[in-house]
Amino acid sequence: MQRISIQQVQAFEQFYRLPQAFFKLDKYKKMKLESKTAYAILRHRFELSEKNGWVDKDGMIYFLYTVKELATILNCGEDKARSIKKDLNQHGLLEEERQGLNKPNRLYLGMVTVENELSTGSNPHEQRTPRKSGSRTRKYRVYL
Repeated sequence: MQRISIQQVQAFEQFYRLPQAFFKLDKYKKMKLESKTAYAILRHRFELSEKNGWVDKDGMIYFLYTVKELATILNCGEDKARSIKKDLNQHGLLEEERQGLNKPNRLYLGMVTVENELSTGSNPHEQRTPRKSGSRTRKYRVYL
């Protein structure tokens, strides 16, 4: 077995976070898988903008990410990247604001809205009922 060093973790094991709601809620299930992945990538850029204080006059966090950059990271063409941005916009997850003068558009990330679908038990695996143990000795039972 090869042990993992701190340098390896910092250099190679960085992850994008993908909301579970994209796979559980009906309103996001029809989204393209590429759009879901792009949202995770854009969310990472959004978090960097938050740390750097990129806030507009209304107090909203914005970030810059060109179509070309998105196409490069997703390994697709610019038309496909535009289509992905359009899909995110249609699902209320991305908004663009033109700046003009050859400046890149400001992007605003939309919030993934969960509403009540996850909390009402729409997923049978989320709510578990306790089972009775057939074991006589309770002191050795392990609770997970």
